[in-house]
Amino acid sequence: MEKVAILAPPAFAPTGQVLSKTQAIKAQVWLGVFHLWIVQRQPVPALIYQQRSPNSSWGPLLLDVTVGGYYLAGEHRLDGLREVKEELGIHYNPKTLTYLGRKLFFGRDQQDLMRYTVVDIHLVEDNRRLDQFVLDPQEVHALCLCPIDYLIKMHTRHKPFSAPTISNSGHKTIIKVTPDLIPYNWDNYHFKIALLARRFLRGENNLIY
Repeated sequence: MEKVAILAPPAFAPTGQVLSKTQAIKAQVWLGVFHLWIVQRQPVPALIYQQRSPNSSWGPLLLDVTVGGYYLAGEHRLDGLREVKEELGIHYNPKTLTYLGRKLFFGRDQQDLMRYTVVDIHLVEDNRRLDQFVLDPQEVHALCLCPIDYLIKMHTRHKPFSAPTISNSGHKTIIKVTPDLIPYNWDNYHFKIALLARRFLRGENNLIY
């Protein structure tokens, strides 16, 4: 059974209390989460979004961060790369990641429980094709390639766009990306990530969320 560490404000450091992930979610306490956004330069500047499993307890079938997951008890920030290997079959050198900082997220899941998470946000550039990732069918329903310019227009003008997608079975299709497919975040998280990804590809430094 997976165990997670409970965090406490204001610094959101571990309290020393450890619960199973299920117990912690039901207790509605603060937990640490790893996020990794895969950014592509070619063929066009884009972000790879993950389409969540239809069986997910939070945001089923919505488009969300490329890889995300709870830290297990005792894990530190870059230990979250374990999730990337599990979900996409890819191992990244920690030195290739760009760290953007932390954010707070709170939202209601499918069981009507509030989830409170402290999210470490990272970017990495990876230009491989979608069909070169090995998707875990238990975790990832599909990957979707979203051009950054289209994402920004969607967030600013509510303009939908079409994006190539590959499922965990290898089926390729085109889906219509609309604001309703993006999970609500109180801090405009997805819009900010699109802007930061564009700056990242331009070679800018000191990227802070």
